Amino acid sequence: MREMRRPIDFSQEEFARLLDVPLDTLRTWDSGRRAPPPHVQLRAVDALAEHLRRHESLSLDVLASEFGIHEGTLRDAVRAGRLEVHLLTRSAFGRPIQRATRAAVLAYQQRFYRQSYSRTMRKPPVPVPVAVPNDWAERVAITRHALRLTLSEFGARVGAADKAVVYQWESGKRRPSPVFWSRIVALRDPGR
Repeated sequence: MREMRRPIDFSQEEFARLLDVPLDTLRTWDSGRRAPPPHVQLRAVDALAEHLRRHESLSLDVLASEFGIHEGTLRDAVRAGRLEVHLLTRSAFGRPIQRATRAAVLAYQQRFYRQSYSRTMRKPPVPVPVAVPNDWAERVAITRHALRLTLSEFGARVGAADKAVVYQWESGKRRPSPVFWSRIVALRDPGR
């Protein structure tokens, strides 16, 4: 076990976690006091191969084709600091060669990739805008008084910038947007 663990520079705790065995059991195998069962040896070989595969250093174009991500997207992720790479001492056309691991690309995919919607992802339904009636000022004031909220509290519940915006709605100086109006209606009629 020790010969398998040392090339990947894992501690006993990390290797036990990788094999999903108790630490004390691994220590007896690692010290040579007991031989591990054959099925654990096979699992260790598989886990070691998978770990080496995930942490193999590859160029961005190879990783892009393997993961189905555009190479420019990966390069942008490197520039933004979202994809961890290491630089080779050699350079191509005056630029250092960037290499990354499969584990780094998987971490990037899970954390950052496709945070916005693309052609391949299903877009969320677009809410139908609620028409703001002409007597919005009176309705806003009635809703706020019925809920017994101050201008600031009402603004916070609706998501408005501050109490001045709510005052402008109530005085008729400013018309609320359809988004704010739908929130006001939801406050007034929670069942809707």
